[in-house]
Amino acid sequence: MPGWTQPIGTRRELGLLVLAAVILCAPGFLWGPGESHSWIYNILWTHQVAEGFCRGELYPRWFPESFSGLGSPTFYFYAPFAHWIAGGLEFLGLSTQRAVQLLSFGLLLGSGLAMYAWLRFRRTLPLLGAILYMAAPYHLADLYVRGALAEAAGFIWLPLIALGIELLPRRKGVVLLAMAFAGLILSHLPTALLACVFLILPLAIWRAAKAPAIVAPGIAAAALGAGLSAIYWLPAMTLQGHISTDLLWSPYYQPASWFVWRLSLLNLALFAGAALGWTLLAVPSRSFWSWVTLVAALAALGLIPFLWDLPLLAKAQFPWRLLVVVEFAAITAVMAHPPRGLALSAGRIVLVVPVAMMIAQAAVALRAQPDAVTVLAIRSEAPEYLPHGLPAAGVSGTQRTADVSAYDRLPRSARIEIHAAGPVTLGRAAFPIWRVTRDGQEIPSHGPLITFEGRPGVYQVERRVLWQERWGGLASGAAALVLLVLLGLRRKR
Repeated sequence: MPGWTQPIGTRRELGLLVLAAVILCAPGFLWGPGESHSWIYNILWTHQVAEGFCRGELYPRWFPESFSGLGSPTFYFYAPFAHWIAGGLEFLGLSTQRAVQLLSFGLLLGSGLAMYAWLRFRRTLPLLGAILYMAAPYHLADLYVRGALAEAAGFIWLPLIALGIELLPRRKGVVLLAMAFAGLILSHLPTALLACVFLILPLAIWRAAKAPAIVAPGIAAAALGAGLSAIYWLPAMTLQGHISTDLLWSPYYQPASWFVWRLSLLNLALFAGAALGWTLLAVPSRSFWSWVTLVAALAALGLIPFLWDLPLLAKAQFPWRLLVVVEFAAITAVMAHPPRGLALSAGRIVLVVPVAMMIAQAAVALRAQPDAVTVLAIRSEAPEYLPHGLPAAGVSGTQRTADVSAYDRLPRSARIEIHAAGPVTLGRAAFPIWRVTRDGQEIPSHGPLITFEGRPGVYQVERRVLWQERWGGLASGAAALVLLVLLGLRRKR
């Protein structure tokens, strides 16, 4: 295979990639991460993951201080990769905001290095393509405007997944594909779903048509990737009945609400401009990658509306999330067959619009720096993680703060002494990990806040390990062991 047996790149080229990432992240380093769309959650989750590390938890899932102390099972459901790293950086001594900003830099640089490796394998202008990938408008909008750090992590894995598929059926292809696929799932589940439908499966089928021998190792790699990430997705997929998931499927979060003819002027300029600009540049190559770009761009704008009626795709919420796939596929196509003439001019002109819009919105976000102290004092969590059945009056797609002040006076200690018989309600969100005991015996309890029938005595709220956690961890451990064996076999050969 061309390029793969050579070193990943010269020191000069890698140095230029680092420099490009530093320049692109310079505003954040100088002024801070800014008040992006998700800045509250980036601060809150990073800090609470760091607190979990301080408690000795390697995978913090439950955030005890969220919802002003009711607690939240946030990371039973939200993919952990990005905030696990940011929390680790804070655990090592950085401030919360600096940890978030350094994570943004790491995600951007990681995506550039991954794209460089992919394009170098293809011998198609790897340095230029990697820099374009890092500087692509939706890519930077994820960091500066949306603050979607988990989604931004997806940019790292797409080039590595494509490279893994190209390297099949060799063992190194199986290992790389499994690890990158697991990384994508652990980074952002909606992006993983969209990438599977619009990129991974089409690429695998396209390659299998030419080389049927890749089918079995490709399936094995996918199974290993699913196994590696089972520690996350098994609890996430099976525990949703215990939280307020209905808030995620309101009209605001329906894909049809974000089709191109329903976008605001700002979103139209950013999303439609990026989709159209990259399509104009990629389509002239008439390659597999130009077709992926075209189909993904049309779907991102809602111009293939029936797709979003499919059960799984409907849960992706925002069709323009497909721009992650569009930018990767388009740059892959453009680096292999650089456009000329009218296509080049038109594509450049159109892309000026989303770039300008991204810069303008990023400037607004950077002017207002987050007040981390206030956020961490209030700990206002994403309302979909409220326990199922707890009133969430006033919560909507744009109003994301749930008023839980009515429960402030309820007792929240893990140990409570009851002096009179009767129903007892604690100021703690009910979730299957909690059980109430008296004299070592479990007492029946229910939600949405932990409620039980008490009689005089001392009660404890204790943590238990769910079967989803146990089996998810075992599956991930087994998959990791298989990969270690494969890597060991490779070294021996």
